[in-house]
Amino acid sequence: MRKGLIQFSDVCLDYRLYRDRSVSIMETLMNVFGRGTSRDWFRALDHASFQISPGESVALVGSNGAGKSTTLKLLAGIYSPTSGKVRTSGRIASLLDLGVGFHPELTGAENVFLNGALLGFDQKRMVELIPGIAEFSMLERFMDTPVKYYSSGMFMRLGFALATSVNPDILLVDEVLAVGDAVFQAKCYDRIFGFRESGKTIVFVSHDPEAVRRLCTRAIWLDSGRVRMDGPVDDVLGTYLDANAGRLQNTAASATPREWGNREVFFSRVTLTDGNGVPARTFRQGDTLKVNTLIETREGREVKNIILGFSLHRPDGETVLASNNLENGESLLTISGKGEASISITPEIIEPGNFLLSISLTGNDTDYHWQDHFYPVSLLGTRQIPPLRMSSLTIAGGLIEWA
Repeated sequence: MRKGLIQFSDVCLDYRLYRDRSVSIMETLMNVFGRGTSRDWFRALDHASFQISPGESVALVGSNGAGKSTTLKLLAGIYSPTSGKVRTSGRIASLLDLGVGFHPELTGAENVFLNGALLGFDQKRMVELIPGIAEFSMLERFMDTPVKYYSSGMFMRLGFALATSVNPDILLVDEVLAVGDAVFQAKCYDRIFGFRESGKTIVFVSHDPEAVRRLCTRAIWLDSGRVRMDGPVDDVLGTYLDANAGRLQNTAASATPREWGNREVFFSRVTLTDGNGVPARTFRQGDTLKVNTLIETREGREVKNIILGFSLHRPDGETVLASNNLENGESLLTISGKGEASISITPEIIEPGNFLLSISLTGNDTDYHWQDHFYPVSLLGTRQIPPLRMSSLTIAGGLIEWA
């Protein structure tokens, strides 16, 4: 096999679930010799198959419990499949649980030597790697300090620097890039992008759609342990987000969908499409989000001066964008019986993420029909402005002396 090749062939993995918990020696003996222990099985992966060629960057996407982390642990050799075959070729670096295997009583440098030996590196090679690991993790002053005195951020920075300094052929990444501050996170992404550009194989798990799009060219959608879709990252990610958009409605109590108004004028049909008329719930920078509506009046009457409006909200209900035909300087609607109307929005996506769309019919000092937080949409783009900036910071404390 070529280095960097991954083959996942008809893989199943079952977990044993125990229903009883022994809290005493007597209960344990009763379970062994008497009534036994009640147990069940859970299938985490269900006949999953795929192949990743050397040099590919592939994302595993799916909801919690879909089997993404289990797949990475099988690739890393932490688990063995119940059935099927998992084959990999070359050295693997696993960014799963950073720092696992570090001994708390050993110093940072000693832990680096120990983990290097477990990876098959001799002392001479690890001596060459130590300066780069210390510099990248920004722990030059602390490499001779036992890691039990490290903060969680220091611990994880050292783990990331070590795992990515051994020139792996395959890099497994599982939601660990929230390591340290924004500066160090940027360093982490730069290093991973460097692996991609040098032709290493990368398998990446993240719930951040934009991070997936930046790093990967292909995605595999896992659903209840099965491969539901495998293809170009934009196609898979768009289909996955569309299929799961409805779950956004329950993300916050304040954003619960609600519908109200006197219904003298009402929406009888609403569809969301892109600018080409293709049904969509996921939109990227430059895309047009089009809200197509069929509006009817009660008993077919004619109603004039109708205001058609929309608003976009964060999942907690906070409004981030809103307008209507009156504010936009456009003609008010006149509906006699029924008529079609549309809203075309091309947002500048400064804050990518999941949003809720509301639409409304008002006018003549009347609320005709509101659909608040009714339509989940996902907006993909590059985050341009950080959500928080430091206005001031004070850190105070006394001198710490180690015994």
